[in-house]
Amino acid sequence: MTVRQDQGMSATEPAVRLRCYGGLRMWRSGVEVDVGAPRLRTLLAALLAARGGTVGVDSLVELIWGAAPSPSAVNQLHRLVGQARRLFEPDLASRATGSWVFPAGQGYRLVTDAQSCDLMAVRALLDTPGAVPAVLEIVQEPAFAGLDAEVLGHPAFVALEQERIQIAVDAAELTLGDPGALRLLAPLQRIAASAPLHEPLQARMIRLLTSAGRRAEALVLFDATRRLLADDLGADPGAELRGAHLAALSDGEPGTPPAHRPAQLPRRVAGFVDRGDLTDHSAGIVVLSGMGGIGKTALAVEWAHRLAPSHPDGQLHLNLRGFDPSGRVVKTIDALAMLLESVGVGPAELPGDVDARAARFRSAVADRRMIILLDNARDSEQVRPLLPGAPGCLVLVTSRNRLAGLVAHEGARAVQVGRLDEAGARELLAKRIGAPRLAAEPAATTELIRFCAGLPLALSITAAHAAVRPGRRLADLVEELASQARLDALTTGEPHDDVRSALSWSYLALSPAAARLFRLISVHSGPEIPVEAAASITGTSGAAVRTALAELSAANMITEAGRQRYTLHDLLRAYAGELLGDERADAVARLVEHCLRDARNAYLTFGRPEIAPLGPPSPGMTSTPIADLGDALRWYTREQAALTCIIDLALLHGHHREAVLTVLYLRAVRSARAEPYSDSREQTMRVLAVVGDLGEPVLEAALLREAALVESPTDPAVSRLLLRRALDIAERADDVIGQAHVLRNLGLTIAGEDRDRALPLLRRSVRAARRTGEPTVLVYCIDALARTLQEDGQLDESVTLAREAFDIALATGLDDLRSNAATRLAETALLTGDHRQAAAMARWAAEHIPPGEIHIRLPVYAFLAEASDRLGDDDQARAACAVFRDLMRRHGPAYRQALGDEEVNRFIATVDRITSASEMH
Repeated sequence: MTVRQDQGMSATEPAVRLRCYGGLRMWRSGVEVDVGAPRLRTLLAALLAARGGTVGVDSLVELIWGAAPSPSAVNQLHRLVGQARRLFEPDLASRATGSWVFPAGQGYRLVTDAQSCDLMAVRALLDTPGAVPAVLEIVQEPAFAGLDAEVLGHPAFVALEQERIQIAVDAAELTLGDPGALRLLAPLQRIAASAPLHEPLQARMIRLLTSAGRRAEALVLFDATRRLLADDLGADPGAELRGAHLAALSDGEPGTPPAHRPAQLPRRVAGFVDRGDLTDHSAGIVVLSGMGGIGKTALAVEWAHRLAPSHPDGQLHLNLRGFDPSGRVVKTIDALAMLLESVGVGPAELPGDVDARAARFRSAVADRRMIILLDNARDSEQVRPLLPGAPGCLVLVTSRNRLAGLVAHEGARAVQVGRLDEAGARELLAKRIGAPRLAAEPAATTELIRFCAGLPLALSITAAHAAVRPGRRLADLVEELASQARLDALTTGEPHDDVRSALSWSYLALSPAAARLFRLISVHSGPEIPVEAAASITGTSGAAVRTALAELSAANMITEAGRQRYTLHDLLRAYAGELLGDERADAVARLVEHCLRDARNAYLTFGRPEIAPLGPPSPGMTSTPIADLGDALRWYTREQAALTCIIDLALLHGHHREAVLTVLYLRAVRSARAEPYSDSREQTMRVLAVVGDLGEPVLEAALLREAALVESPTDPAVSRLLLRRALDIAERADDVIGQAHVLRNLGLTIAGEDRDRALPLLRRSVRAARRTGEPTVLVYCIDALARTLQEDGQLDESVTLAREAFDIALATGLDDLRSNAATRLAETALLTGDHRQAAAMARWAAEHIPPGEIHIRLPVYAFLAEASDRLGDDDQARAACAVFRDLMRRHGPAYRQALGDEEVNRFIATVDRITSASEMH
């Protein structure tokens, strides 16, 4: 799945580009590609780290699966290699080698060059005269950042990190002999910060800072390094580090600061809650961005006050009014006049045009170490002429936009200011109205925090309401706030001092397309909004919606959550919903349709028959790519919470058929994920209440069967009543598929109590299934009959039926059902004493379970453990037991609901017995 257009790619760049430093990323034809799950990322990283060399299969297996890999690890590795090849060449045939990842001896190698991979580019540039700046630009962050720490501890990755640090050491040594190369100081500082205990590099950084006239910083760096060495290693600084320290101490007295020393910082915010620290950024440009009311200015002012002692030449502050409600944005030429006057340039000396004033300002602060706080900037162009030219100043810029231009071209450090977490919100309220008052009413405090959704402005307004009425109970305040529209409650009553106004200033600055998208996506109440859903809601093309999303993200009206997914702050959603008006009904209808079509596409990857016709999609509908069963399970995992919200939305707005079909289409993925029936029971019963009004008996019978499934753990009697209603409707409608499924479910519910009554029902279900001509229906019904015959001791017929189910599933490509049928054969083989066959079938099932499928895994590994133990294969038995215990740890309650306590307890007893015997040996 592609995730983001790479804005930096030109027409001459290669078709595939890989970035390793700063984290593994990949672009194909200029579009960023999702590299995938951790194991695939680790495989690619290992091959890339080899820089064209061969990495053995054993090394890859150990790196990806650890010291105790599963028995199927080598087969899984081969599949991972196939996935890696298709990352480079999506249309590559399943067994083709392609042009990138090649077999080599007992391993694999990945072929890249300096054009396609930054690791190879670094190697090429190291041999190129004058290429040091380019190399440092690439290696500022560690290679493969974000991989598991255990993986990064592998010698191949350790060697890469050592090479990166050595590059910095060599570059710093070169810079010491060339005063004109001090422009490399900033990237060198970033590298040095990632290796604080590397004495040679820290010593060179101290000397560089000293030679740049930044003696105070050099001394601070030595002291920090000395303390780290003592705390972490119990060591004293070595000779090289001590020598650099002595050189800094003897570098003369600091220069006398200019006579005109401004001190313009606003006062610190009362009750400030710490949001992070930038005290290691004593120079350069830092851009703090975030939505309105998130606390950017408070954070910048706090940081500036903390850093002021290390900037002896003063502090400048200027409100650029980029999002002022009056619309009076400060012009650049006027901003320069104010800054120049603040550093002692009189009005009569001011040049007449912007460029001349900018040059004069750079000259005026060239030899000074100052803090310049530029608040509420509109865009990069407003800020760029106000930047000092010399490296001694720290510039803090706040903006509702991300000012990516400053980050890209001026090397600014981007800091995203987010909402306060619950602890931070509680701390803010405690500082404003007192901790005892909060402690006296914990429930009301929690509700106040929830109401404000982590927005400091909202919390401050709420705290103000409480502070001006100290005798009032917080519970009464909560009740008062809840009785109003959410944004109506979040105001002090003074002009422009409310959350709605703060949000409106950002909204009014949006383009029409972005403003429309912002309004429409408010109907999506899930935790994350995928780009496909945004496109469907608006009915616009993928390119157009991505452009609008990028604008909203840059304006901090939405937050990018990765993989082309976005989040919308609760208060921004409330504000956008107020703006929606007549557009709401169509937006809801399109979102509901998008959800339904995605659920259907996921369902069809299981090979199941269509439930009901949908008709052609509405114009502009964009489906999520779901190519196979693995995609379907990953899609459901991502969208599970949103699907629940959207089904409720469909019910609320009268889209009853869509709600019914969505619930039915989700059954396949819910079962595969072993989702507890209780998770969807309440919503399913509400959908059941409206299905009868549709006049579609096939859907009514299907939903009655779904309701019976989710009701069965809590009330088996009600479940059977629902199934009998479903059977009656299916028979009257001549719905043979429905009859087969209902008879199967009915037989299984009775089998635990009376197999003599259950078996005729299950045989009827098989006969009905054979009439349907649908392989999935037939496999389900045969398996249910085989299972019950097995429990009844009729093993010969059970084996015959299980083999038939397996053959049908294998021939028709039903990935989940073939593993289920193989598991049934393994269990039957155990019962007949054929332990070799049981182990073989359980191994086959384990190796062919679709990625992300959970339901089948537990019995598979229980049977594999038991069969291996019977055969004396202790290693495989222990490995299977380990997988079983991990599955129970992660999904125990779901397995108990899906399989029943009796069966799960039987599996646990078997695994415990095998484990105990192994430990005794």
